[in-house]
Amino acid sequence: MQAKEKGLVWGLLEAAGDVNDGVRQTVASSLITLGHQHPALVLTAIHKFISSPQTAPKVHVQSILYNVAENIIRECGEKIDDAEVISTWMDGAVKLLTLPSVSPDLQEAASGFMVALGSCPVYCNAVMESLIAQIQTGMLPSQSVIETLGALAAGNVTGTVPYYKIILGLLVGCLPAVKQESLKNAICVMINKFTEAILEAVENKEPDPNISLESYVTESAAIFELLVNLWIKSSATSVRHEAILCLGHLSHLLPTDKLEELAGLVVTTILSMYRKTSCPYSLTFSLALIMDALIRKKITEGMRFHVDHLLSSLFTQVCVSPNYTEPFTVKNHYEVLRCYELLGGQYPENVVAHLLQRLENASYQQRVGSLMVIKHLINSKTLSAENVASLITTLISILHDPNSKVVKSVTQVIVALCHNNHLTPQSGAPFITYLVKHSAGLPSPQTRRPSLAEPEEESVPVVCRRVLHLLATTVEAAFPLLWPLLLTFVCTAEHEASLPTTMGCLAHLAKTISEFNEQEPLLVGSPGPPTSPVLLSRLLVLSCTPGNGVGVSALTLLQGLASQVSPRVVDPWEKDLPQLLATLQDLTEKVDLEPSAIHMWHESLRDFLGDTITNIDSEEYTMNLGKAQMEQLHLYEKQPTQLCFLMSLIGITLKQSTSKTFIATNLTTLFNTINQKSPSERENFALCVGTVAAVHSQLVLTHIDMWLKAADPAKKPISFFSLIKQDTRAEECSWTRATLVQCLGQVAALTPPEADQNWVEGPIMLHLLNIINSNKSDNVNEAVLHTVSSIARARVTQQGNSLRQRPLLITHLINTIKPDNIPIHILASTFQGLRDLVALEPELNVEERTIILQSVLTAFMPRLAQVETMDPLLIKCFAQLGVLIRTIIQKDTNPATLDDVTTLLQSWTVSPTDLIRIKSVELLHTTLKTYYDHVTFTVEGPTNFNQTCQLLAFLVPRVTDPSPLVRSQAVGSIYMVLRIAGRYTGLTPDHQDKDLDTIKSVEEQISADDPKKIDGLAEDVAQVISNKLSFVQLRSFLSCVVVGLQDRLPASSAGVALTLISVFTLRGHQLHQHIKELLELVYNRLEKVRDRETRQRAVEAVTRLSSHNLNQVLDVLLIYPLPYDKGVCETWHHIGRDPMLCSAALSFLIQVLERTQLFSEQPTTTEATVKIATIPPLAAISGLCELMHDLRVVKEGESSEDSWEKVENSPREEHSQTWSASQDIIKDNFPSLASLLLLLYGSYVGVMAPLHQTSSANSKSAFNFVPNRGATTLVPSKIVLTCLQALIDVIDCASISNLLATKIRDESDENMEIHLLTVSETVAMLVHDSPKHIEKLVSCLDRQHPYEMQRMTVAAVFAQLTAEKCGGNYELLEKIIDCLLGRLNDRSVHVRRLAVRGLSNFAHLQNDQVSEKLKEIIAAMVGATDQRDTGSSEELSVESQVALEALRGLAALLPRLPQETVLQHTPTLLIRIRLFSEKTSGEVREAGLGVLRGLAAAVGSSEEFREHLHLHLLAALVHLADPHPPTVVMCKSALQALGPHVGSKDMNTMFQTHLIPSGQLNYHQFIIDLTKYMVIDLKDHIGFFIQATSSYFKSPEPSLRKAAALLIGNLVYHCEQREELNISSVSHGLLYLMRDPDASVRTAAAIAIPLLFRHTQVL
Repeated sequence: MQAKEKGLVWGLLEAAGDVNDGVRQTVASSLITLGHQHPALVLTAIHKFISSPQTAPKVHVQSILYNVAENIIRECGEKIDDAEVISTWMDGAVKLLTLPSVSPDLQEAASGFMVALGSCPVYCNAVMESLIAQIQTGMLPSQSVIETLGALAAGNVTGTVPYYKIILGLLVGCLPAVKQESLKNAICVMINKFTEAILEAVENKEPDPNISLESYVTESAAIFELLVNLWIKSSATSVRHEAILCLGHLSHLLPTDKLEELAGLVVTTILSMYRKTSCPYSLTFSLALIMDALIRKKITEGMRFHVDHLLSSLFTQVCVSPNYTEPFTVKNHYEVLRCYELLGGQYPENVVAHLLQRLENASYQQRVGSLMVIKHLINSKTLSAENVASLITTLISILHDPNSKVVKSVTQVIVALCHNNHLTPQSGAPFITYLVKHSAGLPSPQTRRPSLAEPEEESVPVVCRRVLHLLATTVEAAFPLLWPLLLTFVCTAEHEASLPTTMGCLAHLAKTISEFNEQEPLLVGSPGPPTSPVLLSRLLVLSCTPGNGVGVSALTLLQGLASQVSPRVVDPWEKDLPQLLATLQDLTEKVDLEPSAIHMWHESLRDFLGDTITNIDSEEYTMNLGKAQMEQLHLYEKQPTQLCFLMSLIGITLKQSTSKTFIATNLTTLFNTINQKSPSERENFALCVGTVAAVHSQLVLTHIDMWLKAADPAKKPISFFSLIKQDTRAEECSWTRATLVQCLGQVAALTPPEADQNWVEGPIMLHLLNIINSNKSDNVNEAVLHTVSSIARARVTQQGNSLRQRPLLITHLINTIKPDNIPIHILASTFQGLRDLVALEPELNVEERTIILQSVLTAFMPRLAQVETMDPLLIKCFAQLGVLIRTIIQKDTNPATLDDVTTLLQSWTVSPTDLIRIKSVELLHTTLKTYYDHVTFTVEGPTNFNQTCQLLAFLVPRVTDPSPLVRSQAVGSIYMVLRIAGRYTGLTPDHQDKDLDTIKSVEEQISADDPKKIDGLAEDVAQVISNKLSFVQLRSFLSCVVVGLQDRLPASSAGVALTLISVFTLRGHQLHQHIKELLELVYNRLEKVRDRETRQRAVEAVTRLSSHNLNQVLDVLLIYPLPYDKGVCETWHHIGRDPMLCSAALSFLIQVLERTQLFSEQPTTTEATVKIATIPPLAAISGLCELMHDLRVVKEGESSEDSWEKVENSPREEHSQTWSASQDIIKDNFPSLASLLLLLYGSYVGVMAPLHQTSSANSKSAFNFVPNRGATTLVPSKIVLTCLQALIDVIDCASISNLLATKIRDESDENMEIHLLTVSETVAMLVHDSPKHIEKLVSCLDRQHPYEMQRMTVAAVFAQLTAEKCGGNYELLEKIIDCLLGRLNDRSVHVRRLAVRGLSNFAHLQNDQVSEKLKEIIAAMVGATDQRDTGSSEELSVESQVALEALRGLAALLPRLPQETVLQHTPTLLIRIRLFSEKTSGEVREAGLGVLRGLAAAVGSSEEFREHLHLHLLAALVHLADPHPPTVVMCKSALQALGPHVGSKDMNTMFQTHLIPSGQLNYHQFIIDLTKYMVIDLKDHIGFFIQATSSYFKSPEPSLRKAAALLIGNLVYHCEQREELNISSVSHGLLYLMRDPDASVRTAAAIAIPLLFRHTQVL
């Protein structure tokens, strides 16, 4: 059986070279599928296609086809009975393999075919014979043949091994003539695979008795000798390497004598090639194979002469670090180690001598290499113990090498030695010392940026620490090596950096090794471990710092060494040390430790040391301990914390000593050792001295006296050198005196008051006065502050109390408090000194007063922000500050002084910190009271207190401050301001005033926590202020107090707004000429106010102002630019709440909307016109929307968009009735407002916002052009929708409100369709939620409207009302139908389309009242479908939209109509559906399928419908792959409707189960399953289906052509009635699609062709 030249297989072959890669892959897959069914036919066709001169494809296509043939042979090779086909293909493949001009890709494909064919046991012999026939004695074989034989050797070992002897025999004769390098490489690879196959066959569990290594001895020896003599000497590197590999593999097949004869030569050659290659893996691998063969054959004596040369060459390789990004370098490294292991097992003396030599006299690279080999040999247990001992001796000698790589390698060798138990305590000590030494230090800095491919290397210290930890915790053999050797490193300075690691290991070992030999003391001193006093002192100091990683280990070690320290401390330590360890671990786990916690921990350690000395009770031990402590001072030169703690421990030790000489000597040494400039060292030295003085007070006081005399620079002999160092000496003496002052303080605190200190006062004070201008230390300057204060107080009591140096002293004190970190006690002392200096004569000038006030406030007030409550030091400091300010006022009582103080305090009164506000207002109250008490009035003096308005304005926010103390002090300050103002106007101090009495009463009650009571009291204060201020003062007060609306505290800003409410209520009628100015002041502040209560009250104040003159307020509001600011919006809200204001404002806005032009048309540069909205209507719509904002019904859980608009759980009851009244006003006007807004919405579709704003005609503004900066964000139609939503919310229609909210948030541009959809959805919901308004709404809309969009809006409303049955009002429905019928003749096609929609909606009503018009309406809609789509684009023409609307209406209507009504129009509709299915518009196709679904539901069982059923069924199946997704969804629904009528239960089940409208459909799989039932249940129509499907092969839509190909292929595949099918036309159609311009169609055709495999006549 052969394929036709014009058949399907031939068509696939012609498409094998398609330009699309996906098509080529599908074609190849299809050919393979056909080949599995008809292997001989397909193979014959492919071979004929390739061989024919007319159709010979390109080389890459031939490669594809050979790969197809290879796949067919692998799967079905044994099923092919036609030997001629196999022979033909074999001859062709062999020809391609032997021809030199063939493309390598094609030869590779032919080779793959031969390998596949040879892998079949049936054809293996034929393939091998045909390939062997190409190898002739004396002639060079083809490289492709050789490569094929090699691949076959790996693919079919059993079948090919018997031929190896013949092949090798043939190759022996022609190998000398091979000159081509690639051929040589191929032959070597083939021989390697032959050798591996032979070894595998021999070592098989059930080997062939005819196969043995001896069978290949002759040929292997000949080839081996030829390779040695010729090929390994080739100039080509690749040939040499492959030949070397081949020699390695062949070495296992050689006879012993031949291998012994040639091994030396081969090894020498390999070693010589190392110098000439960059990738020596093949050499090393071959060398390992040869050495393995020699050892297996026990040929060792002959190789002894080459061992040294081998070791030398291998060592060069082992010194090369493997690169883990290049696998061959890693493999080479492991093969080198394998070679060393083989050599070490046979020649250990040579290997050890070689390694020792490299270790002693070599560079660091060679040392690293030798260490790697040593580690490998130790771990592999290749060497004996004697050999390892010699290596250990040499290793000790190289421990001085500092190279980091050598150190890391040594650590690895140490681990190997310890793990294998090769070290003793004596021999291991140098190695442990080596690890400890290198574990110190920080990681080395990176000198270059590492490569991403390189592994991250650890530093030497990290590696050594890990090794020590490993040995101490895991390797038991290393325990004797570490203990007690590690103890010797604890007290040495050179091993300080390694302490964390050493201590950690010792702590673990101390727990592990719990028993000691008491007859042999452990802590014996040098050269062994340190003595117990030395170790005790060191470990206690190390444990003083929690969190350093050493403390816990130190105490743990100390616990383990208790018996070695003294038997007397064993029991006490068992009780004390666990408690100390628990405390230290708790402190270590904490992140931030308080200084008090550290201090308590140090006290615990000092107590522990004191108890230990007491328990030991040995003066000798105490003196040894003190000596050890003094000797260890140098260890902590760079660790001040530990040094200071050691000083305190020395004090404990000296306190316990009874030797005065020992104590005096150590105190003097310690005094001369400490750094006098270090505060911590001075403090701890003083603690040490005080601790000693507790027992030896007289001795300590004698030394202090001696040190004071020595520190006096006046008693030093004057010489030339002392004059040069005079300044330095003076500074040193000042620090020394500071130290001694601290010592005296500690002595006084810790010793009985027996020492006379009168001689201290004079020198210390004199010294402090001398260094006032040079020393900046807080410790020294504190005494200066007290001295200055004392001198000033002394001068005040004297007559003529002045001080000439006062300015200098004030400057010094001011500079003292400038630093931010000055201690609070020094700050208090400074305030006291300034107070005493200010009390002196003369009075301060303005500059001095300002500097002092600003400095002291800046120094003190910020400290209050860092604390919650004031401690005693802060209280004292604040008291000194208050006294200072009172002193300033008393010294110069005039308005200027008061203004300076109040101005500087004002900024602190608005601080967000409660404590700062409390203290600043308290200072203000104190200032005002002091001023009132000390002010004097004369006849010529001023009669007005000019600061009244400013003081009241910044005190008003504090009246409602959250802090009760601030409120009380603020009201008291207001009282004092009004009192002062009254005094200036001539009132006597005892004048009785009811308003002031009210303020006094408020002051007593304002501390209450009731917010309502606080507001009431604040209103009382505001009324008093309003009564007390004149009109001029009132304007000034208002302009200042408005600033308080931006107060940081919400309660304070709300209090300011409450004050505005009271003032506008009481005196708003006087401000009619300043309304615009006042509104601007309020709104400018409200822009930055976020507090809800403040905003509400501020707007309420504006509303109170508007109640005096509403027209002026409305004029001002309407001239504000759009969109309105938040303050303006809230004003509209409050106006809406008042029924009188709401009614008046509503009438005003409706007049604006009815009497002004909505938009103007303006030309553009493109000769088109744009619609620009006018400002007045937009402003009126926005105002109307905001007017209804608070009248909306807000559901529970809902909130307004703005955070300050949120309604609290307890709304104000006093407004509930008022708001209801305003809501009733809106509800009464709902129909007119709704109709007006709907028409405005339609009018504003496509209208742009204005870019400028003209001021209102009623406004008195001097400007007539105001830029509208927010116009870019305005969308007129969205503004109307927002207003409509507010109106809907008033009548409580939540569903409509949610819909409108969604439309408003939609960022897409508003167009006609969106507008109509919005109107329809709104009307539909309105009918359900509020049907009582529908009739009035229709009356308002049923008018003549000039604009097309308005008429469309009315038609859309009426259409939707018909769909909703007008809420059951059929009389109104009749009226609407008449309106819609009248609009069928409208000049606008959109109006007509909406009218058709309304009529279709009306026809849905199955009611007796409308049945008379039903037939008329249906006939009109069927007639509307006669519209034709004349456009060539995918977009619908305007006229076709009417037909589309009619189709959609009929699709929804048909299932509900009586059958007799539908039957009249069924033939017409079925014909038009078929026409509509061919349209380019997806919407039209979707609507047509919808009508089909409706017809199936209505008359699916009728004879008229069944005549066209199968045609439409097929069309629906094809359109399941329609490019228009909605069409696919409708198609699924149509098929589900057709399912019950097709006459197949299984098909109907599939339609109902798989065609889910919202689901994803695998079309190909669906068609495969469906056609199985179609060919059974609809077998009589299969021919029709195939013919009808073929018509879609020329469809303009590629997706439909693709679907048709898949459908027709599966129909033919499942159909068993082959004789009734026109297979010829199907094959021609598929071949036609194989030439389709669309790649997906060609792919589908290629998929369908294999489905026709049963019809061999078309293949």
